[in-house]
Amino acid sequence: MNSCPTPYAAGHRTDRLPAVPVLGPSDCHVWWADPATVTDACLDLLDETEQSRLPQLRRVEDRQRFIAGRALLRTAVAGYLCLPPQWVEVIARCPDCARNHGKPELPGTGLQVSVSHSGSRVGVAVTRTGPVGIDVEEISASVAPAELLPHVLGPAETRTPAHATIGGFHRMWTRKEAVLKATGQGLRIPLSEVGVSAPEEDPRVLFLGGPAARPAEDFVLADLEAGAGCAAAVAVIGGIRPVFTAYSRSRPSAAGFSAGPPRAAGPGR
Repeated sequence: MNSCPTPYAAGHRTDRLPAVPVLGPSDCHVWWADPATVTDACLDLLDETEQSRLPQLRRVEDRQRFIAGRALLRTAVAGYLCLPPQWVEVIARCPDCARNHGKPELPGTGLQVSVSHSGSRVGVAVTRTGPVGIDVEEISASVAPAELLPHVLGPAETRTPAHATIGGFHRMWTRKEAVLKATGQGLRIPLSEVGVSAPEEDPRVLFLGGPAARPAEDFVLADLEAGAGCAAAVAVIGGIRPVFTAYSRSRPSAAGFSAGPPRAAGPGR
């Protein structure tokens, strides 16, 4: 851990920012929080553009997850940059329209980030290694793998019994979506254009086709422990395997944190 020695002015007052983990050139840090812990302090961290998006999210749960994602992103990144969270500039550009949404970027920082949220989890991945994508999915018993697999598996992927299980299907899905999020394309590219190893095998990319096509060896793919009832994965482009480390915050805007994945109660896998 290190603390930021650079003070910042708050009126005429000088404050020391809290200790943060060191993000080395071969590190990828994954931050977790629970959207249910969102407070007004989290909302205050959103900029005007982000706050203007909230009325477009009709469900309370969706608004909480969006607020949690942006607050956790700024809180985590602020520690690396030795800035107060509200000073962290986040830009999201959509390749299909002029709206401010899409993969978040931190211009001029050298940091690559990705945000994902589902159910009781919001996750943020931060690295200097290369473009990164994170995906977390709440494991739902209502998902019917047999019906979805023909649309998700690519023709060159070998189907195994694990694909047809609820846990295995979600593991495969998160691996694929993490890869697409790392490219910046997201679900604009069909999941069948992404080939990943079978759920029971070590995670790796087999192929990537479509508009985002690039060699499979450019990707490092890893499964994440996101707590009970969730599946998660992270993908980094660059070929160098980062060291993945997880941290949790009691709420997205909290200064303090603990090492490791969240331990919130929930249904088992």
